[in-house]
Amino acid sequence: MFFAGSLLAQDVTLNIQGQPQMHIDGEANVRNWDAAVEQVEGTLVMAEVEEMTLENLSADLFKEMTLTIPVKSIQARSGGLTKNIHKYLHADDHPNITFTLNEVNGISVEGESAIITASGIINANGVDSDVTIQVTASLNADGSINFRGEQELLMTSFEIDPPTAIFGTVRARDEMIISYNVNFN
Repeated sequence: MFFAGSLLAQDVTLNIQGQPQMHIDGEANVRNWDAAVEQVEGTLVMAEVEEMTLENLSADLFKEMTLTIPVKSIQARSGGLTKNIHKYLHADDHPNITFTLNEVNGISVEGESAIITASGIINANGVDSDVTIQVTASLNADGSINFRGEQELLMTSFEIDPPTAIFGTVRARDEMIISYNVNFN
């Protein structure tokens, strides 16, 4: 009987729904810069549960998660900055930035949302970088799951030298912040 129950338990694959919101913010010694991510693809595989609630959300429910961002979908307000972002990320050789979940390390429920701590790998510019992220998760009325948060990353973690211009008088800072708000259904 136990074996038959194991066969019936199935994983559920969720995909990104609607238009995800993702934004990159950085600083330079002269002015700040930012870019929008216009396309994000992703899947989340979770163990099936009878009813998804924040209270029954546990680390072992998360089987796998991948996000893919086409580099050329990153668009800044100025065409010159957009071209530089694509150039520094070597878009022709490495057309995608990916995130792969390794493990959910902890979940704590706080009111109408849960704080999820997880580890994973971001690959950008053809370079893998281990990250630990904190994500705020909530359940939407339509049954989808919302993940939102901010993640600080360093350009040098992906073997990108922070850009300079005008003979080095304009220098970008190594740190950048990725803000995201994504629904999976």
